[in-house]
Amino acid sequence: MKRVCVSLLAAACGCAQAGGEGKLLIPDSNSDSVWVFDAFDGSMISSSFITDPGTDGGVNVFDRPLEVLVAADGALLVIDQFSDVVSHFSMSGDYLGIFSLGGVRDTSIMDNIRGGHVLTSGPGAGQVLVTNSGANNDLVVSQKNVKRLAPADGSELADFAFNRYGGIRGPFDVIEYNGEVLVADEGQDKIVRYTLDGKFNERFTSALEVPQLDFPQQMAIAGNGNLLICAFSSGFILEFDSGGSLVGQYDPGTLELYRGVAELGNGNLLVTTTSGVFEVTRTGLVVDTEAVGDGFRYITLADIDLITKRVGDSESGERSEPLVAQRDTRDRDEILRDELGLSKGGTR
Repeated sequence: MKRVCVSLLAAACGCAQAGGEGKLLIPDSNSDSVWVFDAFDGSMISSSFITDPGTDGGVNVFDRPLEVLVAADGALLVIDQFSDVVSHFSMSGDYLGIFSLGGVRDTSIMDNIRGGHVLTSGPGAGQVLVTNSGANNDLVVSQKNVKRLAPADGSELADFAFNRYGGIRGPFDVIEYNGEVLVADEGQDKIVRYTLDGKFNERFTSALEVPQLDFPQQMAIAGNGNLLICAFSSGFILEFDSGGSLVGQYDPGTLELYRGVAELGNGNLLVTTTSGVFEVTRTGLVVDTEAVGDGFRYITLADIDLITKRVGDSESGERSEPLVAQRDTRDRDEILRDELGLSKGGTR
């Protein structure tokens, strides 16, 4: 088998919009690692681009890694739902330390964190937004909010959005879209709009208009400018135009429980579910199973530039036989509790 060498250059946006350039990064919370997939056809390149850093100052850095962000300087940030920290890595995947809150873990401020985004425009360009949904936060007003971290050292800034303005009750992802910021709120099954400086600006859509929007998770921008949203509980990938109107819903019928999505350079979609990573079409076909397992989370695009990290022989090449994914057979209540972060004994 051939050896593959990759490195990551700064991507201006951590959202999963792939046009065939760069690579797609997906954390796997089972192996506590970050995998690499091709942005054109979704094929797997490496299962060990970033590996478990272990403990740092008594913090288990990777407990449930959920999403990779690309910082303004090109470094990589990994959000972990259970360790409640954002960790810092070089573009070649080397561990640099805990980024969030100036390098410490404090569950009175960040607890049960989920998806995030690095702002690319507006007064807060470069700031790191992190959805924060635990009940261990220091103030009632700060529960179930979107935290704002300084780009230089991850220190806490004023909250970007919180539950008294816009009514978010279970933020799960955040993305910059058409000059605004959208927050996916699983607590009320809606997508909430904010200005770039965090002022509430009505909702983009909700389950009132689109009943299929049940437990929204990752949002991603398609090549045509539309918004893709994973509806975890209803089992659809939903596509909305810029005005918030539903223009498509996709599901092959053999998949369910969607977490992450990115549009590939070939026009298909790469999706993650509780069963694995799949390339699917908008017409309802599963083109390929790229990886199997229930730990794959959100998808992030990062550009390729220089050869700096070597991936082992076993990571690439032709598979000897097709991968076969197994459906998630857990009780639905158990699945939802685990997804919400309640299986660790925390509170929503």
